[in-house]
Amino acid sequence: MGTAVRIIVAVLALAASVAAAEKVVAVVNGAPLTARDLEEAVNNLVPRATFHGTMTEERRAEYEDKALEDLIAFELQYQDAVARGIKPDSAQVKEQAQRVRDSFPSKAEYKTWLERASLTESQMRGKIERRLTVLTARQKIITEPSRMSDQALKDYYDTNRSKFRQPETIRLWIASSKSEAKAKDMMERVRKGEDFGAVAARMSEDGFRVKGGDIGYVHRGRIYPAIEEAAFKLKTGDTAGPLFTEGAWFIVKAGDRRPERQVPFDEAKEKLRTELEKKNAADLEEQWLSSLRAKAKIEVRMASSPTATAVQ
Repeated sequence: MGTAVRIIVAVLALAASVAAAEKVVAVVNGAPLTARDLEEAVNNLVPRATFHGTMTEERRAEYEDKALEDLIAFELQYQDAVARGIKPDSAQVKEQAQRVRDSFPSKAEYKTWLERASLTESQMRGKIERRLTVLTARQKIITEPSRMSDQALKDYYDTNRSKFRQPETIRLWIASSKSEAKAKDMMERVRKGEDFGAVAARMSEDGFRVKGGDIGYVHRGRIYPAIEEAAFKLKTGDTAGPLFTEGAWFIVKAGDRRPERQVPFDEAKEKLRTELEKKNAADLEEQWLSSLRAKAKIEVRMASSPTATAVQ
């Protein structure tokens, strides 16, 4: 889901929170967070296919606790962004507000929605501006500093070459059954010339049946030891089994092998970039929030929260 769509969804979610009382559930450096804010945050967390009425109170409380954490983090980040003088692009705010308006079939329905949500158009625009302010701050404080240059990636690769050794792999097909007799029947059919994939698709009892038993290329340590021991002794095209392990009987077919090799930097670069930048971003966000929490005054008033009445 793109940023623009997320913002629109977050704003539209207010319609479900109209009935929420303006009770204060937390105060962050003097700024109140209300029950309506919490309801909106919960709406963003709950899977779209889940109806609120079908959730247990315990499950609802879990969502509320996580939503409150998110609300507090957002408020801290917003306040810090304002203190730093960070502002969103006014054209982007205008564009997002227009997208919200355009999501309604008519101007009358849009106005009716605003009234039902107890919002003025200015307040709705203000909520969009707050979200874009935080997104802009995150871009400057987290996203941009977390980026890795090609040289930094190459330095990491050269220092950690052993991490980019790809072990010998073998392509495998499997078929399984809780019944030894059925597993023997599958093996016999394969030995008589039936296609392994067809037999697996028709008779196997595991999830790989939909792929004709094909589990792709695997290396040692990634499959059950009994299957691994048998598989790596097979020549391409050979089969083994039935093998009993983990409560089921398996038959196995070996495909081609790929020898151990050093994955070249150019091949590993983009995946490595994604992994390291994701880690950098998580570390930077944790550092940012930890520093903000350390100097913040946070009072939680939500009774169901394990941190209720706590003051920092």
